Amino acid sequence: MTTLRFAQVFVRNASPDEVRAALIAVLDRDGYAPFDAARIPAGYPAGAREIDRFLLAGPDAAGTVTLVASDVRRAFARCNDLAVALPRALLAALVLPPAEALRVKLYRDGALAHKVGDDPDEELFYTPLPAEAPSVSAFLLAWGASPVSEASPDAVARMLGVARADLPFDEAAGGGWPVPVVPLTFLSRRSRLFLES
Repeated sequence: MTTLRFAQVFVRNASPDEVRAALIAVLDRDGYAPFDAARIPAGYPAGAREIDRFLLAGPDAAGTVTLVASDVRRAFARCNDLAVALPRALLAALVLPPAEALRVKLYRDGALAHKVGDDPDEELFYTPLPAEAPSVSAFLLAWGASPVSEASPDAVARMLGVARADLPFDEAAGGGWPVPVVPLTFLSRRSRLFLES
């Protein structure tokens, strides 16, 4: 039995095409290129960080575009870069590392706006203080959601008003996500499979 882990990024004020283009640009700078998953042989022994996978969903009725990431450890770092690439967008990232509590970060104007609750901030060069309820509520109001009385990751996750589920990536990709998804696969340009294709 595996421990539940997930990484979900919700984006407002950007179209699916804009989110996809921003993701491709972010991963390109990190040494990854889009790759047709059908060209990966069954049982291929992928190395660490050789393949990076995402699911793209939306927009929903409120205009939210969703990215579900396979790599939980790099989700906040990816979200920092996405926020820069989508400066007019609002982003909310929910990350559940294995055997730990839910972590939430909120982004606006191309940068991290608020850390909600505890997080080691491994992707940052500084440690921001956790946001308080009034500033989180102001972000949620701009999002189109109701304010919160407490600045906790669970409270923010409840208030976002987005289609989501607490699922590991493979279950979400296998039809468990509450709305249709488009799988996006990226391969490291250093990968033997990429170099030989």
